[in-house]
Amino acid sequence: MDQRTRDDGLGAADRTRVVVRRPMWARLAMYLAVGLLVLLLAAIIVVWLDRRTIATHFLKGEFERRGVQAKYHLDRVGFRTQQVSDLVIGNPAHPDLVARKAIIQMRLKLDGSFRVYRVVARGVRLRGRLVHGRVSWGQIDKLLPPPSNKPFQLPDIVLDVADSSIALATPFGPVGIALEGNGRLSGGFKGRTAVASPQLTPGRCTAVGVHTNLALAVVARHPKVEGPLTLDSFVCPASRFYVLAPRFDAKASFDESFTSVDGTGRMAISTLTAGANGLAAFIGDISYKGSLAEVTGRVKLSAQKSRMATATADRTRLDAAYRLGTRKGTFDLVGHFASDNSTLDPAML
Repeated sequence: MDQRTRDDGLGAADRTRVVVRRPMWARLAMYLAVGLLVLLLAAIIVVWLDRRTIATHFLKGEFERRGVQAKYHLDRVGFRTQQVSDLVIGNPAHPDLVARKAIIQMRLKLDGSFRVYRVVARGVRLRGRLVHGRVSWGQIDKLLPPPSNKPFQLPDIVLDVADSSIALATPFGPVGIALEGNGRLSGGFKGRTAVASPQLTPGRCTAVGVHTNLALAVVARHPKVEGPLTLDSFVCPASRFYVLAPRFDAKASFDESFTSVDGTGRMAISTLTAGANGLAAFIGDISYKGSLAEVTGRVKLSAQKSRMATATADRTRLDAAYRLGTRKGTFDLVGHFASDNSTLDPAML
């Protein structure tokens, strides 16, 4: 380092200028760092301007590596928001997923990784199959993380979905589901869902012509539904249990894995037959709680006509507890029965 002083006239004793000359290696390092910074900035600009092409090639390679057939158009590629349209995954003749538009928004985590926090979906058509208690989505399974053998949990993301449906093939029968709504799936989501099936046979009981149109909400990881459920019929031949044209105005809550239900509702049924007993044109209140295999609850109803073994009656009232076993096709009912204008079968006299 060179240090020089210069007399600037009067007051030179008070003023001194110091000139510092950096060593050659320090100046070269500074120039090199500036050059590298410029090159890095230029590279970032080039990558950013060509990010869509790069992302397209990356996705294509990733789909091919995983053995997934996919067609799509990248509309937007950013650090925070990605948008794709005309997405088709699976065999084009029978795709597992079709989406007119999908937007994925991400947030940077403290560890440097990204987390999906919001998904917007429009025009989605999804196909799945329920096999051995698990849902398979065809080639989409190859894009999902390996199963953890843990109970299903609702993802902690915000979902904004409309004009979307799911076709689910199950061992019980086909189910069609339409969904729209907005909110956090772990709590706060609100929307509507419609479910339809021509026939469901869980065990030894069969539901025919199932239709629902329900308000849907998620509160503290518990999905809740409210609205009408109608069936053409529900029959359990093993126990001689038959219900014609039932309608339920249901209000129910499910656990997070959709394996149990707890709810109440108002029902109206054209005809109900249980062995030698029967009710016609009745309405009432019902509660239900349990799993898909067994449901218990109480029923309080009144019917215009009834038959209890060897007795018939006009107006009938019933307040009872019940248990319905769908796998074995059993139905048990215990409670209090009252009627007007009862008549005993003449053969019993």
